[in-house]
This record gives sequence, structure tokens and C-alpha cells, in this order.
Amino acid sequence: MTMVENVRTGLLVGAAPRGEEGREPWFLDPREILRTVRLRWLTVLLPVALCLALAAAWTHLNPPQYAASTQILIDPRGLQVVKDGLTPPDQASDASLLLVDSQLRVLTSDDVLGRAVDRFDLVRDPEFQGRETLLGAIKGLIARFTGRTEPPAEPRLTALRILRDRVGARRLERSFVLELGVTSEDREKAARLARGIAETYLARDAATRSDTTRRAGEAIEGRLAELREALRQAEDKAQGFRTKRGLVGTRTQLVSEQQLTQLSEQLGAARARALEAGARLRQVEAVLAGGRSEAVNEIVQNPTISALRGQLAGVERLRADAEETLGKRHPSYMAAVVQEKALRAAIEAEIRRIAAASRNDFEAAQASARVLATTLERRKAEASKVGDDFVQLRELERQVEASRAVYEAFLVRARELQEQQRLDTSASRIISPASPPEKRIGPPTPVVFVAALVAGLGLGLVGSLGLELLAGRVRSRRRLEGHLGRTGLDALPRAPRAAARPAALRADFGSADFNSTCGDGPYEVALARLRHRLAAAEPGAKPLVVLVTAGDDRAGKSLLARSLALSALADRERVVLVDADPKGLLTRDLGAAAPRDLAGLLRARAPLGDALVTLPSGLRVLPRPSDLPRDLAGPLAEALLRSDADLVVVDLGLVGGDVVTERLIAEERIPVLLLAVSARRGRLAAVDRALKAIGANRRPRVVVTDAGLRE
Repeated sequence: MTMVENVRTGLLVGAAPRGEEGREPWFLDPREILRTVRLRWLTVLLPVALCLALAAAWTHLNPPQYAASTQILIDPRGLQVVKDGLTPPDQASDASLLLVDSQLRVLTSDDVLGRAVDRFDLVRDPEFQGRETLLGAIKGLIARFTGRTEPPAEPRLTALRILRDRVGARRLERSFVLELGVTSEDREKAARLARGIAETYLARDAATRSDTTRRAGEAIEGRLAELREALRQAEDKAQGFRTKRGLVGTRTQLVSEQQLTQLSEQLGAARARALEAGARLRQVEAVLAGGRSEAVNEIVQNPTISALRGQLAGVERLRADAEETLGKRHPSYMAAVVQEKALRAAIEAEIRRIAAASRNDFEAAQASARVLATTLERRKAEASKVGDDFVQLRELERQVEASRAVYEAFLVRARELQEQQRLDTSASRIISPASPPEKRIGPPTPVVFVAALVAGLGLGLVGSLGLELLAGRVRSRRRLEGHLGRTGLDALPRAPRAAARPAALRADFGSADFNSTCGDGPYEVALARLRHRLAAAEPGAKPLVVLVTAGDDRAGKSLLARSLALSALADRERVVLVDADPKGLLTRDLGAAAPRDLAGLLRARAPLGDALVTLPSGLRVLPRPSDLPRDLAGPLAEALLRSDADLVVVDLGLVGGDVVTERLIAEERIPVLLLAVSARRGRLAAVDRALKAIGANRRPRVVVTDAGLRE
């Protein structure tokens, strides 16, 4: 039993029950990914090579580009050198942003870029005349073949178009700063172009402002002579009308009108004084009638009354003290009472004097208001006589003032524009000059190739996994377990080449072929493990009949059957190998037929010994006859169960291949049924079809052949 003792750990790791992690998708297992990469290495390498080739072509066809940038401050307010600029100095924020955006378009306009082309002589620069590219050559070749060739473009337009494509500008967020960027194949050239375009824009902006101011000034000066003549005619007409009608006054107002205004103002003031005097008189009379003197300012603010009241307060205190300490009959008390009465009489007399004075002021104010009202009515009657003339004069004077205002405004504006034409009122300036850039645009060349390598590996890996999923191959025991939802499947590594040769069946025990077939390698150890598990699953079975079938791997199934038989034979067991495959692979490999007719032997219910072929190794083989009737499947199973061997291995056909195979699979007296699935050649769809054909009542033991050593 040397083979059983030499079983190494790790050969059949999957034979033991596995946890729920075995049911995860196989493509999440790094081992399965590496297995797929080994099997489909060409699928992985092709995208890698393609991506690297594309990276090399892109690097060759796209020379390094360098970007230089400069920043320009666009101040929408400008410099207010004169009182009024040509444009309003203070604008709303939205209008200012629109102005800056408009200047952004001007900065990248063909006018500015065209001047930059002429300034730097880009017409003779090969970079700005367009290099021949692979795509351009293909387009030109197609155009020549189709007869749609176009005449060559003008060099200046070509340079302008290329410069326009390499210039970019944007407004920085929340600011009035424009950032201009220029790309070129030369660091210094990119910086020169950025600085030159910015300077050209500022110079062009200053020239545009000066030209606009000059044209506006010329237009205004052309109107000054006409406005001067219109003003002179209006003044002559107004002065002639004034002289003819005898209207005397200032330029803006007649004498009668001035007198009416003054009388009206005086009458209003007199009436206000009369009302004020009447109000004071009524207040004083109310005090005399018994009211409160504290409510009248004239009485409260009078110094005489204030002094008398102070004395009265002192006398009242003396009287109160005398009354409290000496009594009302004491001479001191009586003297205080007399003084108090005298002071109150003096205060009342002073109030009567104030009342008399207020009455006199009121009567004088009324008289003055009556006189002024009479005089105003008389002046109104006199002024109404010249009303119509005054209206006409006013109209003529308004015409004079309007003509004068327009003429003076145009005259001042013309002088301001003449001076403003010589001044640069723009506040725009370069705040960050362009400098040669240090790094090229885009990732470095090593990064491009590394990215292409990573992208190619990713595409190749995804593609290989996708093809593997579409192929539906078994590949490993783990994939099959995940697909079936069953763990603990048996697995056999790939068989040695000597075991697959037909000579292994006919070899003697001492021959090299037999020793190589039944040695102590991983395959032989796994066979011994599988055989002893079968014996442990069916204790007491004598003989142990094992049916071997497959869904699509006929050669692997037959190899498993013969390997099981040879493994048992190496342990000195009596073994019978039955060829029940319609293709008869075992029979063909032996090259010999049964000594007796198997059909007649089964009908006579005779032992199988007369139909067996004993090989030099001691293995007894039942070859498949050329014609095995369907009705003999039952007697064949019965004859196998009556055999005197320790192990009977039956090599069936494929599931669904013939009726005899189906009858033997359905035979309940033979409990052991092995379904061989090749990890290299088997398909999951064939396994599903085989299990479905076998049925739920019969649970076959799935054996994965050609598995890896670590499975």
C-alpha cells in the first residue's frame, strides 16, 4: 500500500469540504486570473503590444509642446484724465464683466493674431506652415485618387490658422484678469509669442481708442459753426423783441416780475408776524383770565417776573415757617402775608404790561399786512398788462439758453477730445509677463508608455476573462464547484504521458511502462486516494463496481477508467476493466476481441470469465463486442455484480450517447457512478447537460481530471 502512504498534502486540497468562499465567482480569485492569463497569454499580450505601438506612434507624430502664459489686467474704469471720458468711467458690475469678455474676444481676434504673424514673420517658420503628418498624407493620397485636390492655401492664412489653434485665452474667476496661453515646440518661442500678442493687443487697443476719439472730435468740430450761428440768431431775435416792447429787466427776469416777487414775500412775512403776535396776545390774555403763566414763553422768560417770583418763593417759605413755629397771630407771620400779597400784585401788573405790549404788536402787524396786500394787488394789475409780451419773451429766451447750452457743450467737448486724443486713458496692463516654461504639455514619455502598458494589460486581462466566460470552460475544480454550487469535488492532476499510451494496458509488472503508470507520482497518489474513498463510501461491496462516464470528454473518461484499474492492480487487487463505450477505445487499444460471444454468454447467464481477456500485467479486460443489444444491459449489470473480482471498472460511453450507457447509469444496484470532467477540455454546458440527463435520483461523483497540482 505504498501509494496510499505517500499521499502528499496539497494534492487533493479540494477533496475536503470547503467553505462558502468556494461559491464566489471564479474571476475574483487571483489564482483563477493567473490561470486564465497563462492559458490565454496571447490574448493578454496583443492589447499590450497594440497599446505600446499606439503610444510609440503618438509620441513620434506629436512633438513636444510647451505652453507659455501671460496675464493682462483689463480695468473697465480706465484713467479719467479729463472730466468726462469717451465712455462712462463707472459701470455696473455685469456691464464690466461683459466688457472684459468682449476684450477677451478681441485678444484672440484675427486682427491681433494677424499683426503677431507679421511681427514675428511666422510665414517663414516651418512650425506654423504645417508639417506633413500621417493622417494628412493619407488624406492627400485619397484626394489625389478621387480628383478632389485643392489649391495650396496662402502661407499667411496657414500661419494665422495654426497660431489661432495654438492660442487660448480665458478670464480668471472673480477678476478682470485675462490669461493668454500660447503653445509651441520651442520654449523661448512660446514665451516670445505670448508676450508679443499681449503687447500687440495693448498697442492695438490704445490705437483704437485714439482713432475713435479723433473721429468723434472731428464730427463735433464740424457742427460748431452751425451751432454758433444758430445761437447768434436766437439772441438777436430775443433782444429785438425786448427793445420793441419796452421790457426792462435782467436777462432772466423783468423788473415788474421782481417787484411782485418781493411784495409777495413781504406780505407772507407780515401775515406770519401778525399771526404770531395774535397767538402771543391770546396766551397772555388767557393768563390774565386765570390761566397758568408757566405755559407762556413771554411771561416765563421775562426777567422782572422771574425776579419777583424768586422773591415770592422766599416770602412763602418765611410765612410757612412762621405759621408752623409762631402761629398765624404772630407779627412775623402777618408781615410775611402782607409781603406775599404785594409781590403777587406786582407780578400781575407786569403781566398786564406784557399783554398791552403784545396787543400793540398785533395791531401793528395787521396794519402792515393790509398795506402790503393793497400794494401787491396794485402791482398785479400793472403786471397783467404786459403778460402776453412776457410769455413771448420767455419763449425766445428759452430758445437762446438751449442754443447756448448746446454750443458750449460741443465746444468744451471738442477741446477735451483734442487733448484726450494725445493721451492713453486705458488702465489695462500686463501684470504677469510670459516666461519660458519648464515642462512640456502632457505627461512625460515614460508615463505615456507606462499608461499604455497598464491600459494594455487591463484590456488584455478583461478581454481574456471575457473570452474565458464566453468559452464556458471548466479550467479548474474551483470554477466547477462554484458553477454547481457543490464543494468537495474530487480532482486528479494531469496524467503522465506513459499512462495515456495504449501500451500501459498490456505492460507487465516489471516493464518500464507499467512502472511509470503505477509509480508514486502526484497522479498515482491522487488515484489511490480516489479509489480508497470509493471503497470507504461503499463498505462491504464485493465486488465494487464503478461506472465511469463523461459529458463530452471521451478520452479523459477512458483514461480515468483504465488508470483506476491499473492503480488497483498495483495494490494486488483483482480487477476487471469493462469496455462499455460505443466507440470501444479500450478494445481498440488492446487490438483483441473476446474469446466468446458476450451476448450469448449474458443470455445464458454464464460467468464473465470466459469472455475476459487477461493481459500480461494480470489485468482482466472485457472488450466491447461489435454489437451489444439493448436488452442485455440488465444481464450485464447482474453479471458484473456476480464477478469474483475486487474491483470492476466499467468504461461507459458519453451521457446520452447510447442506450446501454443510459441503462447502466440508471441501474440502482450499481451505486458508484463517476462523472469525469476535464479541466482542460470540458465545458460547463456539457456538465449541466450530463447532470440533467442523469437525473436528480442518481447523484454522481464528479471527478475533475487534468486539474492543477494545488487543487
